Amino acid sequence: MNKHAYTRQLNELSRYDIQVAGGKGASLGDMLQVGLPVPTGFVVTTDAFQDFSSINHIEAEIAKTLSELDHTDETAIANASEHITQQILAAPLSERLTAEMTHALQALDVPYLAVRSSATAEDSITAAWAGQLDSYLFVAPTDAQERIKHCWASLFSPRALFYCCEKGLQHKPISIAVVVQEMIDVEVSGVAFSVHPVTKDPNQIVIEAGWGIGEAIVSGLITPDQYIFGL
Repeated sequence: MNKHAYTRQLNELSRYDIQVAGGKGASLGDMLQVGLPVPTGFVVTTDAFQDFSSINHIEAEIAKTLSELDHTDETAIANASEHITQQILAAPLSERLTAEMTHALQALDVPYLAVRSSATAEDSITAAWAGQLDSYLFVAPTDAQERIKHCWASLFSPRALFYCCEKGLQHKPISIAVVVQEMIDVEVSGVAFSVHPVTKDPNQIVIEAGWGIGEAIVSGLITPDQYIFGL
C-alpha cells in the first residue's frame, strides 16, 4: 500500500491515519474496521492538497497570509479568505492527481457522491471543526474534482479562518483531506454524542435524529427528536 498515494480507500484507513485522511476519513475507516455499514468510498489525502499547493506556489502564500492575519479585523479575514480561495479554485490539478482521482471514481462507479471535507485538526480535544468546513451532497462524478477544490478552499473560508485564529491554530500545521463516498438516499438520519453535549455527562449518550439527510440537522434547519441513553 502506497502511504503517499493521493487517494486511499476508506477500508485501508484507521484512527492512526488522521494526518493522511483527516479526522472524518480516519473515523470512517475505523467504523469499517469494526464492521459498521459505511457507504463505500475513498479519501483524497492531505498529500494531494499539499502537493497541489506546492506545485501551484500557493503554499508559501497561504503561510504568509495566515502569519500576518489579524483575526479581530473582519475585513482582513474576508480579504485573506477571498485571496486564498481564488488561488485554489483557479489552479490546475496535476496530471498524477487527476489520473488517481479518475481511477478511484471509475472504481467507485456510483451515480451520485457525497464530497466531504476532513481536516487534520478535526474533532481534537481543543478544537472541533464540525460545521466549519464545506461538504457537498448529490454530486455527479463529473463534478467531483471541482467540488474537491471547493472543499480545500473551505479550510480558508472567513468562518474557518476566524475559528483557526481563535483557537491559536494559524501557526500550526493544519491540512485537509476530502472524503468521497457513495451518496445514499435515506429516510432517517441523525447525530450521536458519546458525551451529553450540554451537561457533559460522560454516562449519557445522546442521539438526535430526524427525517431526511443529516444536513438538515447539522445546519439547524430542523429541530430533531432527541434520545438519551444512560450507561
